[in-house]
Amino acid sequence: MEKTDKRWYDKDAKLTSLLELLRVTQPSDQERIITGMKELIMEYDPQLMDRWVLEFPLTTKRRWYDKNPYSWLVINSLKYVDTSLLGGVLSYLKAELKPDVE
Repeated sequence: MEKTDKRWYDKDAKLTSLLELLRVTQPSDQERIITGMKELIMEYDPQLMDRWVLEFPLTTKRRWYDKNPYSWLVINSLKYVDTSLLGGVLSYLKAELKPDVE
């Protein structure tokens, strides 16, 4: 059976892997890491998250990060960043989550 990409980030294996690690991280660490991601995004483009806030899903079918509007806003903003900012976020996530596999 062929795998189909259902989530926007499934096209990037590194990001998918790191977001999965973030999903299973302790809530207090998860909150700290998401705050760090937000700071990186805000340093790069202070208006980026504001532009997409109205896309918040109001359906009951939600991913783990959709349950918290703050985490949704930060993670969903990654959908719209350029490669240099995404690279910085990936480096940050690797440093914070310390994955076993690169």
